[in-house]
Amino acid sequence: MLFEGAAGSGVMSFQPGTYATDTLLTFLLGLGIVFIGLIALILIIKIMGAIMSRIAAKKIPQAVKSDAFPSVPVSHEPDHGELVAAASAAIATVMGKQVSGIRILSMKKVD
Repeated sequence: MLFEGAAGSGVMSFQPGTYATDTLLTFLLGLGIVFIGLIALILIIKIMGAIMSRIAAKKIPQAVKSDAFPSVPVSHEPDHGELVAAASAAIATVMGKQVSGIRILSMKKVD
């Protein structure tokens, strides 16, 4: 009763095949809009990144880039205390003993 006028105008016409076609068209249109938006967002981010890197490169003088910070030698030696603790725990687990009952006298690196 409420939709009597709408049924004659074609708004509520459910003819065979039209509902599935409309649903598929809406799905594909929504999916396409989302992917177009994501691609546009990726392009905008890449363009902004290129612009910002050029601006940052112009602002830093060449003298500051090379001579501002003296090079400090960095040693990459591991902390031997942690290494001995890990080895002690592993050996104690395998042997079924307490870590306090194990004494490691020396360790050598095996290639």
